[in-house]
Amino acid sequence: MNWTTFGWAGIELEIPTTWELSGLSGDQKTGYLRLDDGEMPRLELKWAHTRRKKPDLHATLDEYFKLIRKTYKKGGELSFRRNVNFIKEDEFFKGRTVLGFSWKGSIRANGLIFHTGKRITIVQVMGRLKENWRPTVLRIFQSIVDRGDAPLTLWSAYGLKLGVPKAYKLERQKLLSGYLLFAFAAKPVRFQSVVKLAKLASSRLRNNGSVEDLDFSPPDRGRLSVERYGPAEVMLNDYKDTPNPLEAWFRAKYAKAIRGYGFEVKPETDSEDERLTLIGEQTRLYDGIPFSPVLMLDKLSKRTALVFHLWRCNHSNRIYVIQSIGSTNASPTVKKVAESIECH
Repeated sequence: MNWTTFGWAGIELEIPTTWELSGLSGDQKTGYLRLDDGEMPRLELKWAHTRRKKPDLHATLDEYFKLIRKTYKKGGELSFRRNVNFIKEDEFFKGRTVLGFSWKGSIRANGLIFHTGKRITIVQVMGRLKENWRPTVLRIFQSIVDRGDAPLTLWSAYGLKLGVPKAYKLERQKLLSGYLLFAFAAKPVRFQSVVKLAKLASSRLRNNGSVEDLDFSPPDRGRLSVERYGPAEVMLNDYKDTPNPLEAWFRAKYAKAIRGYGFEVKPETDSEDERLTLIGEQTRLYDGIPFSPVLMLDKLSKRTALVFHLWRCNHSNRIYVIQSIGSTNASPTVKKVAESIECH
């Protein structure tokens, strides 16, 4: 059995590669997802934000059991157990309160409910009654971690994995056979964060240090999206006679998105895949007018910056497009997200 790391909303765990998303609802704060193997549901994951320092996990489990009864009551009588001890290692329990449970009906399931930080998470793994799936259950349980405070949040779906800075929150997704979309938004940076950066810079200067390595451009109402298209040869077929089919496809596909922007196109020649980076800035009617009051107004009024990074993965025959739009140039962010994606 082959395994892979699956991530969603800051939760990461190992799963068999044959399991894929079949159900999804909610958002990063409170949500639900289900993974199937093509024959039956295999894993359910629920998460919810909590303000309580010591939430009542037994009460939460009672409510979850009610949902299980409604969902699986057609399979006959259900029996439930709680306080099941699946994991023996003390290290697993550091920083979180854990409660194990199981139930059995026409199928059986083992599960964990745990509290860590400001989140309650429930994970349950399901199998057939005569299936020897305990090793699978234990591997999944031992691998599950909450990385809500990590710099990058892992998102996974249908072979696509991407790491996105935690400042960006998932707004919507579209998961189709030939097209995947993850769309994120970042809240405006708070004044306190600017003050912290200024103090840190001041400290570096007092100590004769350099502030060049500090990040002074946190996302300000920025938007970030990652898209995957396939198969690439079909997408580019209408542009195969152009000097650069990938760029021609992009300009036609994203004509509306890039309208009103001036772009610098940078092809990457040292990559085994065709790659293009387009860095643009909003154009204005008075561009090119050498009139000082106009130039002063332009300096006071910040222009919207737009960055695209796209490539054709020859091995997987897919096209990937990463887009960022905001008040600051997010090229480093786009590059970081692109580097997190293994296209084959």
